[in-house]
Amino acid sequence: MRSIREYFNIHNAFISKKVIILILLIGTWHIIKSQEGSTQDWNPADQKTFEAATELFNKRYYGSAYEKYVSLTPNHQDDIFLKFVRGVCAVYIPNKQKEAEKLLVEVKKADTRAEGIDYYLCLLYHKSYRFDKALELANAMLADPNLTKEDRIDIERIAFFSKNGKNEIQYPFETLIEPLGTEINTEYAEYAPIISPEEESVIFTYRGKGSTGGLVNSNNKPDVNGDYNEDIFISKKVNGVWQKPVGIEGLNTIGNDAAVALSPDGKQLFVFKAKGDNGDIYVCKREGGNYSAPEKLAGEVNSDHWEGSVSISTDQQKMYFASSRPGGYGGKDLYVAAKKEDGTWGNVKNLGPKINTSYDEDAPFISPDSRTLIFSSEGHNSIGDFDLFTCNLDLKDGSWQDPKNLGYPVNTTDDDLFYVLSPDGKRGYFSSARDGGKGDQDLYVVEPALSSRKSYITIVKGKVTENKLPFETEISVGVLGETKSYGTYRSGAGSGNYVINLPSGKNYRLSFHHPTLGDKTYNIHTEQVEDYAEKSLNVNFTVKESSKPIEVVVTKADSAKSNVAVSTKTTAVAINETKTTGTGSKEKNTDVVKTSEPKTTEKNDDVTKAPATKEKNDVAKVKESQIKEKNRDVEPAMNKAYEPKTTETSNNKQNCGKIKTGHDADFIYKKCDGVWYTKSKPHPYSKYARGFFSEWTSLADNPKANERLDQRYPQK
Repeated sequence: MRSIREYFNIHNAFISKKVIILILLIGTWHIIKSQEGSTQDWNPADQKTFEAATELFNKRYYGSAYEKYVSLTPNHQDDIFLKFVRGVCAVYIPNKQKEAEKLLVEVKKADTRAEGIDYYLCLLYHKSYRFDKALELANAMLADPNLTKEDRIDIERIAFFSKNGKNEIQYPFETLIEPLGTEINTEYAEYAPIISPEEESVIFTYRGKGSTGGLVNSNNKPDVNGDYNEDIFISKKVNGVWQKPVGIEGLNTIGNDAAVALSPDGKQLFVFKAKGDNGDIYVCKREGGNYSAPEKLAGEVNSDHWEGSVSISTDQQKMYFASSRPGGYGGKDLYVAAKKEDGTWGNVKNLGPKINTSYDEDAPFISPDSRTLIFSSEGHNSIGDFDLFTCNLDLKDGSWQDPKNLGYPVNTTDDDLFYVLSPDGKRGYFSSARDGGKGDQDLYVVEPALSSRKSYITIVKGKVTENKLPFETEISVGVLGETKSYGTYRSGAGSGNYVINLPSGKNYRLSFHHPTLGDKTYNIHTEQVEDYAEKSLNVNFTVKESSKPIEVVVTKADSAKSNVAVSTKTTAVAINETKTTGTGSKEKNTDVVKTSEPKTTEKNDDVTKAPATKEKNDVAKVKESQIKEKNRDVEPAMNKAYEPKTTETSNNKQNCGKIKTGHDADFIYKKCDGVWYTKSKPHPYSKYARGFFSEWTSLADNPKANERLDQRYPQK
């Protein structure tokens, strides 16, 4: 189905001449007939605003386009086409979807030939989590024998997302999602977060009122009807609080400037620069606390096509990137390049059909231990637009295993992109346009980051001081027995803090440089580390000392100490609820709220918000030891309603263990005399809402469920 963006592109010549759009075509469907007749009746200022809004829509800047369409409404309240384009914009804005439904229904009533409105209503139902309603409307449209092939593909795509959404939403991850600081997110766009090695700075791409040059047109000339370009901003954490972001000096121009990655040692910042419809990767080197002017990345990563995101392995020998170059599996694909002896990047290889699909893949991130790849995809089992996926490396043959959806509530029905891990792998940072945000894309932090994954990394971190005062210095890292340098790091300029990720199992040499007192060298032994460990190493320069290396052994005890449970975290997601004030009016509550159970207003045909909690006390406490792979095997009632084999009274007389809260937060379990019993909580999006488990139900005839529960909750 041809999008409205394509429609505007096709008819751009007519729009530029101020000729009215009499009939809108999506595929072969007639949509709208303007009630006012012609935009040539509009005053010149309104005509120009309409054109500017159209251009913004073509760029997918739905929020900015929506605001301009709204500004035209007072002068053209009865214009059906204006209502249509405003409604379509609102479909893509989470907190405007109720308005979108009202406008689109009005348009459909005003023009009985507006069958194509059903497509956007179907899309709206999907985006507002009303998956059953989206599927019902999609199936009705697919039954039309006159449907074109193009239209059928687009409708089937919505149905595909909706089916995936129904499945994923029944198994939400137990995790905490919070906006990244009150000073960072604004009503404008913040996306693509990049975390510094010591996790004391976040660099991100910003597009809004603070952009260099202000409002500009497509030629980057000042224009009040234009839009803002991208800039690179940075925020620093002081005493655990993110400070107000500022533009990075020397990197921002009046054009688009976007940051995409930071090297593990923090010495190279990778940025994207557009060239027409394509673009390339550039690198800025950190020199004396500042970044140099961008230089085009040398080697074979850039091509004549689009390359827009990269991630560097901890040893800085591999670069993962996205590209639209020919020879892939469709759209944008993910590739890997190796560093050559001369420091350039080459030997480019496609990551293959397990990861790449016929749709777009983007924003790769390689974990600190190089064993997990995180990326965004519009394919696989996405629940809508770009979803976040992870896949693990098969250590036997070096291939990537099948990707897994990162799950709800991290993934939503809108774009979820640019997921990166903190240096210790415990937190994830990403950008998302979700209900409850301040506007457009916002930055979020999620903890724990990857709940089912072990990290095979040793974190060496601490503070470098000179006479007990923070000291910025260079830290050289090498692998014992190898001549090639592993990497060069720096301690923080104002704090002296540093963080270095070292794949477990090897031995390393760390040299802390001092220009007058001489280097301090430590041999770090990680042979005893089975997976993840943290080692604190504070270095204080006072007087000149012996240059003999100090031996530091990382033991299993360091591994045990580092695996601290997230004992008091509760499942949460940023959503938008309304609350009634004393005057009876409604106001927005954009705080992060705890959630485990979706809520729906489908009965009243209202727009359903991202699933939220029904009662605060329904949310389970999360312990890291409980956070495991999503358990799709414990589904005793998915196809069948089990009859309880015991009552509450008789069950209580048995020898039962403590009640356990299920991973999906929709069930509670207890084991009595060797048999597991379950009881469900009402969940409007799942089949369990029918009340099959209102009483304790035996799982004795489901051996697989019993086995999985035994693994998850071992009895003492």
